[in-house]
Amino acid sequence: MNNGNAGKRNQLDVYRHRSHPTGCPTLVHLHGGGFVGGKKNSQSLPLIYQLASKGWVCISANYRLSPDVKFPDHLIDIKKVIAWVREHGSEYGADPTTLFLAGNSAGAHLTAMAALTPNSPTFQPGFEFVDTSITAAICLYGYYGYIDTKPGLFSSPMAYNGKGAPPFFVAHGDQDRLVSMENARRFTEHLRDSSSNPVVYVELPGAEQF
Repeated sequence: MNNGNAGKRNQLDVYRHRSHPTGCPTLVHLHGGGFVGGKKNSQSLPLIYQLASKGWVCISANYRLSPDVKFPDHLIDIKKVIAWVREHGSEYGADPTTLFLAGNSAGAHLTAMAALTPNSPTFQPGFEFVDTSITAAICLYGYYGYIDTKPGLFSSPMAYNGKGAPPFFVAHGDQDRLVSMENARRFTEHLRDSSSNPVVYVELPGAEQF
């Protein structure tokens, strides 16, 4: 299914139980790949299949990649996915008001960014009045960056206050050689300093990029 006008990259897959239940909690998954690779039907499929078998509606979404686009285009694409669920999710049995956003690696970064910038007109050009808030965020081995000192550069989740953030679940392997575990710890502490919702952090002993 196409959720925009940016060609084949702006597509998504819907997974649901063959009995077609209604009013289902919804999970949107965002793939990793360093913003330059990855695709919707290649990652976290065991999780998606398991949840769909238990009555969830699961959506795996692509987004445009660098170098063809740059920030904030990736995030705008994710906001469009959320907008699509709000408008069309019920057609596939989803409850659009119970929407969990999950991602790994670059997808975790985008998940965090979307969770911390709900309804921001800056990242919703042309659909500024669509509700893009989410129920909770699930971030797996992501890179969350650090606050950039240059004015106007807000591509890092660390640049956003956690006040009003939804519940977060953050997991990271302690042997990750691509992204330091310290980065995930720092992000979690940043959220806990200002969020009134639960922030759960899990370190997986011996795990790399999983």
